[in-house]
Amino acid sequence: MLFRQCAAKKRSLSYVLGDPITRQGVIIDPTADIAAQALSFLAERKMALQYVLLTRFPDPVLEDTLDRLRPFGPRVVAHESTEYQGVDVRLRDNDSVHFGEETIRVLHTPGQMPCAVTYLWADRLFTGETLLATGPGTCGQGGNIAQQWRSIREKLLGFPDEYLVFPGRESRRRRVACVAEFRLAFSNKSGVTASPVHKYSAQTQSAHAGQLDKTNNSNSSEMVGA
Repeated sequence: MLFRQCAAKKRSLSYVLGDPITRQGVIIDPTADIAAQALSFLAERKMALQYVLLTRFPDPVLEDTLDRLRPFGPRVVAHESTEYQGVDVRLRDNDSVHFGEETIRVLHTPGQMPCAVTYLWADRLFTGETLLATGPGTCGQGGNIAQQWRSIREKLLGFPDEYLVFPGRESRRRRVACVAEFRLAFSNKSGVTASPVHKYSAQTQSAHAGQLDKTNNSNSSEMVGA
């Protein structure tokens, strides 16, 4: 699996995932100045852009970026509740996106926006603006901070400590964190217990472990901060 974190001038973060076997790739939350960088990354590896995944409702600038990406053939993916009319695939909580031999799971994490989602791949959570590397992000259109906190506690803090959080924006010069940091910080500040908020089935945990093993055994993995 190929992986790249791309940083924009305004601290926005986008992500490129690619399957080197089938040569299919996806981009999560592209921005105008990141789109060219992401496309170049895929083109250099002769990969086709299969999907563009959105973690929240796009602003007008992002809509323009999506229009520029469409000639490359990707399908735009978002939560079913989004009001954005340019979506090709509308997904629900716990649905999956398959590209090549890889699978990304959709977690509906409303609060920052009603349509906010987190994407889970292997041991990595792509949280958009819902959860930054230093704490919850800013509520957007139709947002509800209390609901945002519930999504973080009930959907994200239940993952193992070592799972990584990759946000949609840099915060205090940080671009990545781990679940353990938030569980500890929130237990100290908000009364959240240090134990997982919810547990996943043994089957789900086993599937996540299998994806993680495949990632760790690959010599093609790459992470670059622009």
